[in-house]
Amino acid sequence: MDLKELLAFREVIEQGTFAKAAEKLHYAQSTVTAQIQRLEKELGFRLFERGWEARLTEAGRLYAAEVNGLIGHWTHVRNRGLALGGEESGLLAFGVIEPVAENGLSQLLAEFRRQKPGIECRVTVDSSEGLARSLNAGELELAICGQPRTLGGAYFAPLYEEEIVFAVDRVHPLAGGEGLTLEDFYRYPLVAGGENCLYHLRLEQEFSAYPAKPFAYTISRLSSVPGAARALGGIAVVLASTDLPDGMAYVPYNLEDPKIVVGLLQNGNGRYRSPGADVLAERIRSAHKISASDRPLPSRQQVQ
Repeated sequence: MDLKELLAFREVIEQGTFAKAAEKLHYAQSTVTAQIQRLEKELGFRLFERGWEARLTEAGRLYAAEVNGLIGHWTHVRNRGLALGGEESGLLAFGVIEPVAENGLSQLLAEFRRQKPGIECRVTVDSSEGLARSLNAGELELAICGQPRTLGGAYFAPLYEEEIVFAVDRVHPLAGGEGLTLEDFYRYPLVAGGENCLYHLRLEQEFSAYPAKPFAYTISRLSSVPGAARALGGIAVVLASTDLPDGMAYVPYNLEDPKIVVGLLQNGNGRYRSPGADVLAERIRSAHKISASDRPLPSRQQVQ
């Protein structure tokens, strides 16, 4: 039994077929089939029912429940051996929300490389909810994100606050006013992040008390929201750390709670830590504010 066989087994489970697993792993399908067959021979029982769909046997389901732990143990022992030999290396997978990716990720990676030059990093950019799912599935070691609705086996340590803000084109009818009113959200299209964004959920709470929701466009990539709102003649809903394109400006609106806490999400089971995970976590905590969310909001004169 080797690590590649365990990884192939997990990939077949996740993808649902041997063909899709082979494509994801960049192997020939026959290679994945051979890896599973070797694993079954070493274990002494079949893991999958034979057929197009990769359906687990009863014994396979029991083994699948332990596969992440086995992979974690295997990787942990290997990395410990490399570290003792002064050759610490490996792969560290972590995630960030888009505002962090746009403001601070490059510096974080550069600082981590200076401390751990032999460790590769695989960075996933996703919503807070998506990152939480990936972390609980064992695909990520840690994440910088908002606090997810369900923590699972993870724990969340706050780092800083983001603020929800609104923006329009400078030639927009709302640009010269004192601020947005509730009626404005029903007169102009609202452009916001995807439905899994924490601030999108906060907006839904804001409008839940009213009989009708504003007409809205949702875009999963936050950096695209201002430009789309400008083209649509609408109102952009972004975070304060989002860079606005030239010709757009903030418009005040009093949300009941415009703040979103961003923090460090880590798995509660720290038995098998990836190489460099503790160093990266400490680097994040010491930086405290990864994004530019602490910059002051524009004054009202800037929307004129």
